[in-house]
Amino acid sequence: MIPVAAFLFISSFITAGHAEFNWKRCAGVELRVLLNRHPWQEAIQPLIPQFEALTGIKVHLDIYPEDWFQAKRTVELASNVAKIDVTILIMAQEGQRHMDEGWAIPLEKFISDPNLTNPNYDTGDFLKGAWEAAQVEGKQIGIPITMEIQPMFFFRKDLLKKYRVAYPKTMEELVDAAKKLTLDTDGDGRIDIHGIAMRGKKAAATSVWAAFLHSYGGEWLDANRNPVIDSPEAIAAFEMYGRLLRESGPANSIENDWYEVVSLVSHGKAAFACDASLFCTTFENPKKSKVAGKIGYGILPAGPKGSVPSAVVWSLIIPHLSKNPEAAWLFIQWATSKETALRLLKKRVTGGRASSWNDPEIAKLYPQDFIEAFREGAMLASSHWNPPVNSVNKVRDLVGEVIVDAILGKDVKNSARKAALQIRKILEVTKADQPTKP
Repeated sequence: MIPVAAFLFISSFITAGHAEFNWKRCAGVELRVLLNRHPWQEAIQPLIPQFEALTGIKVHLDIYPEDWFQAKRTVELASNVAKIDVTILIMAQEGQRHMDEGWAIPLEKFISDPNLTNPNYDTGDFLKGAWEAAQVEGKQIGIPITMEIQPMFFFRKDLLKKYRVAYPKTMEELVDAAKKLTLDTDGDGRIDIHGIAMRGKKAAATSVWAAFLHSYGGEWLDANRNPVIDSPEAIAAFEMYGRLLRESGPANSIENDWYEVVSLVSHGKAAFACDASLFCTTFENPKKSKVAGKIGYGILPAGPKGSVPSAVVWSLIIPHLSKNPEAAWLFIQWATSKETALRLLKKRVTGGRASSWNDPEIAKLYPQDFIEAFREGAMLASSHWNPPVNSVNKVRDLVGEVIVDAILGKDVKNSARKAALQIRKILEVTKADQPTKP
């Protein structure tokens, strides 16, 4: 017997105007869904029986820790013997390789087919940043399931008020505000509250710096796939990032990853911070944060080209070796529907559907300024959180070295020029990444 709650959830697909759509078209099919352990996986797993009752499709979940999962997915797809019908992917990390190797089926043909796609699915309901972050070279390779704004701008509301510091709307204003809120509150000559906290640990810092790059009008590559991290715009982004941490950040900023940034904020040791939106739940938890209720949320202060944060999005894809692509598409539709997205957001799994964020119940779970900043950031966000290349990690390592040099006050132009030359050599090794002549 189906529980009442499950029955009502399944019925919502019909009463909302889905009666003409045939959810049973693939009844009897068995799907293998390969996932990593993840908050989304934990939230969706208890709902799977409801999908099975709705469609008659049997779902077999194959779940691994992330490192094992990534290795298993790559080996199976590369060997051409995979029996994976649905899996999970961050396009900005591995989407380019999946596109170049032909490992994922583009989804436009499913989306545009009225026999395969529920008329109320409404792809237009996805926030712009989320939808585009599931694309590679303009092709819809995946459908967003979770979304983070990277970075969101965190600030101490109480300190701004106490010290009469205006909220910084631009990068230059942030420099000034961070200096003013670098505080020796004990009067012992030591800094008790740092003006700003951000990642400075080599490759890890690129996750936040990418938003500076785009806010200054820079790009990872030009139209001919040549590295341009030594452009005037990229240099300005490096210099601003380095200046903020050098003048107002902790002395050991080049050793800090996200964990250290979150720790500084939650212990009341930073006036401003830039990092992933998901840390809101930590900052607002009195058991984990000494400043719960004192943190404000906004979009990244604007550079010359405005505020352009990054969209960090996990997506569901259908591997090219799937024997059941239509059934796989039914699963993806259900898992990313408005109804399911709202249920997961209520479990604090942040997603990319606008309708979920507009639901009045969500206002009880998140601060209003967080909701507003998330929605605005999602509309402004770039999908190029990582360099759009096959050799993502190698390129991130080189860019991270330039960030460290910027924080230390070294010659950024020279560092960026050397890194750009090394990146070009890396790209020339991988055929799909090779620069083209103008």
